Amino acid sequence: MRWNFRIAKFGHTFFMMFAKTQTLEGVTSLLKSGKHIVMFDLEDCTLKQAEETLRNVQEKYDLSDIFIVSDKERSFRAWCFSFVELKTFLKILLDVDYLDYNFFYYTVKRRKATLRLSNKKNRPKQELVSVLKSYPTLIPDENEVERVIYDTGIEKRGLSILLGEK
Repeated sequence: MRWNFRIAKFGHTFFMMFAKTQTLEGVTSLLKSGKHIVMFDLEDCTLKQAEETLRNVQEKYDLSDIFIVSDKERSFRAWCFSFVELKTFLKILLDVDYLDYNFFYYTVKRRKATLRLSNKKNRPKQELVSVLKSYPTLIPDENEVERVIYDTGIEKRGLSILLGEK
């Protein structure tokens, strides 16, 4: 169970969350060169819908092959090893239907995206479910990418308690 506590008073907000968490390993979009790997996190769509929206941006932005993985129904992550500037990366993301809002929010906030490599608790291993062919590119050398370890809540939704204004 996840509990969100928020106290709002006099134009200030105190927020606290209490939840079970898990530690995950991921990689960010930012390369040492300053360019970004194009990556996506799509939610609440079918594989066909994910393929259609990704095919559209692949054609519009002349992107290389896109690899789609999944570990849960209606949840997909995708990798494309075309390297672009941050401004172009954000434009690409804005053209993607079903993009996870939090993925986009934190990409803008941190100026780089993060996709997990490890498996979430109570889910099977991520598996390749589709490849959208365009043209092949090299996968960046592991010394070029930023690997990260981060904690995230197991439950994405929970009970919210608001005290104070609105």
